[in-house]
Amino acid sequence: MKRKKRGKMKVDVQDPKRTNALLKKEGITYENIEDQLPEDLAKLLGVDAIISGDYETNKPMSDGAPIALGLVFGFFGSTNSAIVNMSIHNASDAELLWNYHKKVKGSIGSSPEDLVNILMRKASRRLGYTK
Repeated sequence: MKRKKRGKMKVDVQDPKRTNALLKKEGITYENIEDQLPEDLAKLLGVDAIISGDYETNKPMSDGAPIALGLVFGFFGSTNSAIVNMSIHNASDAELLWNYHKKVKGSIGSSPEDLVNILMRKASRRLGYTK
């Protein structure tokens, strides 16, 4: 959405508020959206393609653990990580147009939200619809 606001997108992107309202009207929720076909969602939303995906974050160590490991053993490990998998499917035939899978690791002081934002910036740079 930031790239669209800056005029760096070659295509229009539907406002998420509109998308959420249309999905809610049809009784589609976070819990049951995976049961929907991309082409059916596209028809319902009146769009040419559907962007879908998921992300996973984890924080295997507290912030204090890597500091202690670094001071004692000289090893400063990552404190969290995030993985994203995004796809774009064509509305007319549900053909997969684009897929992006990436993992990033954080360090001391990084939050899961920071990592997801990094992943989204990286994904938007790889998207073929940007200038």
